[in-house]
Amino acid sequence: MSFQAGTSKVDITPNIGSPTRRWPAPDERARITDIRWPLYARTVALSDGDSVTTITSMEVACLYKCHHDRIRDLVREMSPVPVDHIILHNTHQHSDSFIEYEPAYDVFGLNDVAFDMDYIQGLARRIATSICLAVQRMVPACVGHASGAVEEGIASCRRPMTAAGEMAWRGSRPPVELPALPRGPIDPEVGVLVFSGMEGVPLGTLYNYACHPSAAGGDSPSVCSADYPGFASHMIETWYGGTALFLHGCTGDINPGKYVRGDRFDVDDRIADAKRMGQILAGEVVKTIGAIETQPVEHFQVAGRDVLLPVKPEAGNVEQALANAHKAVAEWKQSDKDPRTALRKYVISRKLVDGGCPVNMFSLSVNGLSAAFIPGEPFTAFGEQIKAAGTAARTMVAATCGEDPFYMPTREALEQGGYETGYIACAATGETLAREACALMRRTERPTSTK
Repeated sequence: MSFQAGTSKVDITPNIGSPTRRWPAPDERARITDIRWPLYARTVALSDGDSVTTITSMEVACLYKCHHDRIRDLVREMSPVPVDHIILHNTHQHSDSFIEYEPAYDVFGLNDVAFDMDYIQGLARRIATSICLAVQRMVPACVGHASGAVEEGIASCRRPMTAAGEMAWRGSRPPVELPALPRGPIDPEVGVLVFSGMEGVPLGTLYNYACHPSAAGGDSPSVCSADYPGFASHMIETWYGGTALFLHGCTGDINPGKYVRGDRFDVDDRIADAKRMGQILAGEVVKTIGAIETQPVEHFQVAGRDVLLPVKPEAGNVEQALANAHKAVAEWKQSDKDPRTALRKYVISRKLVDGGCPVNMFSLSVNGLSAAFIPGEPFTAFGEQIKAAGTAARTMVAATCGEDPFYMPTREALEQGGYETGYIACAATGETLAREACALMRRTERPTSTK
C-alpha cells in the first residue's frame, strides 16, 4: 500500500478584546485581555493512494454546522488534491472566544455583544488552511499504536455520590468540600497513534483521553488558554517531535474537578492546574510512545455516514423553542441570567428532521487500531461501550466531532436528573449513537482482527 501522512499546525488564537465564553452582562462585554497560551488547529492528512482523509483537532469549545460546512467548502476551493473525508474535532477546551455563532441568532440582536464576528469569519479559513497544508506535506509513512493510562490527577466524575448516597454536582472549579468526594467512574485509557516517516522521523501523534478540558475553568472573564490538552500537545511536540493532536473522549459526566488546587477563582492557580494536568498527560503519552515500533501500513480504511439521533419529543417544537429563547434573552437583559441553554435548544430545534437530530460520524481503521469520531458529549459509559464492542486490537473514541453541542446521558443519569439531563437528549439518544458508531466501525475493521 502506498500510504502517506502529512501534518500542519496553524494559529487560531482569538483577538485581544474578543468576547470570552463567560456570557456578558447586557451593558458590557467579558473580553479577552490575557492570552496565556495560543490556540491551534492541528491536522494530520492520510492517504492510501486512492483517497485522502484529514483529521483536524481544533482548540475551540464548539463550532456549529454552518462553520463546519464553510470549512469543508473552503478546503474544496483551496486544495489542489481532493479530500474525501474531512473530520473536524473540537478539543472542547473552555477558555476561548465565544464562537458558537449561528445565523439563527440574528433575530435576537446579540451579535455585537456576544461575538467577535471578524474573528469568527476568519476562523474557518485558518482551519481550512491547516487542512490544505497537511495534504500538501504528505510523505510516505509508517504507523504504530499503543495504550497507556492516567488513573489519578486529571479525570473525575462530576456526578459523585456523597456519604449519604446522594448525587452531588462537582464543577471544574468546585468549592473546597467537593474535591474530597470519591473520584467516581472514569475511562483512564490513553490511546496513542503515531505516524512517522520511512526513516523513523516523527510526523504526527494522535492521543485520546476522556476528560473535559476545563481545568482553567469555563467562566473566566478575561483569560484565553488551550487548557491541559494545549499544554500537553506542546510538551509532546517538544519532547518527541512532530505534531500532536488531542482527541477528546466521551466526557459528558467527566471533568477535572477533583484534582484542581489553590484558589478556584485565581487566574494563576487555574493556569497552574492546566499546566500540571497537561504535564501528567504528556508524560504518559511520551512513555507510551516509547513502547511503539512503527510498521508499514497494511490496512487503512475510512467510512462516514449520516445518522438521525432520537431526542425528546418537545425538542422539535420550533415555535416554543423560539418563545423560550426570547424569554431567556429578556431575562438576561433584566437579571444577567445566562440565556445560552435556551438559545442552543432553539438552534437545534430548527435542524430536527422527523423527530431526530441529524449528525455525521466517521470510523477509521489502520493496522489493528479503530477510531470512532462521534458528535456531542456522550457520557463516558457510551465510550467504553463502543470500545468494548470493537473487534480491533485497540479502539479510540473521539467525541465532540459533530456540529451541535448537547449532552447524551445514560438512562440511569436521566432518572437521577441533574445539570446534564436538561437538554434535548432522551434515553435512546446515546444508545443509538453508540450502536451506530459500532456498526460503522465494523465497516472499516479487518474481518480477521481480534482483541
